[in-house]
Amino acid sequence: MLKSTGKGKISESSAVPVGGVRASLYNYDIDGADPKPEHLAFLSARVLPILTSGSARCWLQGGASHTGGESYNLMLSKARVDKVAAYLASRGASRSRLLLSHVGESMASMTVAEADGDRAVSLLCAPLMAPPVRRDSTPPVNIPKTTSQFRIRELGGLSGGIGPALAETIYFQIWDPKNQITTFYQYTAAGIGKGVKGGPPISATLQGPWNDFITTAPMGTDEFAGAARFTTAGAMWWTWNSVNFMGLPRGIKTDPNPLEINTGFTVGAGASSSAGKMVRGPTYPFSGP
Repeated sequence: MLKSTGKGKISESSAVPVGGVRASLYNYDIDGADPKPEHLAFLSARVLPILTSGSARCWLQGGASHTGGESYNLMLSKARVDKVAAYLASRGASRSRLLLSHVGESMASMTVAEADGDRAVSLLCAPLMAPPVRRDSTPPVNIPKTTSQFRIRELGGLSGGIGPALAETIYFQIWDPKNQITTFYQYTAAGIGKGVKGGPPISATLQGPWNDFITTAPMGTDEFAGAARFTTAGAMWWTWNSVNFMGLPRGIKTDPNPLEINTGFTVGAGASSSAGKMVRGPTYPFSGP
């Protein structure tokens, strides 16, 4: 039976990529699925501007308290997240940008049967990271210079999914210090992953450090496009990552292969492995950071 619990509450986290928002909309009415006016105001002010401008994704997860049966709470958590998604879509957000999940009472407090924080919809909304925009008028170049000594860094990325299914987009920059040339890449993929119980169905990685690596024969920075696999495990400042470039010119590999790299701070925790494609972006003269 529906029981009013008062005003809607919002808890916002600062652990979020630049330009994004991470929050929990909680204190839903007991047995209620409708977001409260305070929740709708937050969605309108903080989430919709991100979703309706540029390229962004929003991961939403509905939850419920322990009161009631398990199957009922699973249905209730789905109704809660569906209604939030419907509200965002009715205000102009594309459904393709919303990734929904619901967990019922599986992540609820073990000590309180009816905790207001369990009756909630959690969200992480952020723009997909993109290569930095050049501020001068120098045109892109296509210089056929090669080397076997490179540096790579992850510019940022987002990954998330429902259950074991995973989709991710990651941006990389590969630099040839000898010839002072750099090329940007976008990695898009699908795969499998496993998050930490109680965590969000989303992992967001910020810009990381440069990583030195070599190839078994000279090649250009613009020749790393094609099939690839990215594997990661960890959380926050500690992560283990490897990338396997499977589309390199015939007979050439990275050394070691797969290539282990350090990335930036990760929001979220877990492990994943995906197979996808490295799409080549612009190539520019680049003398270093």
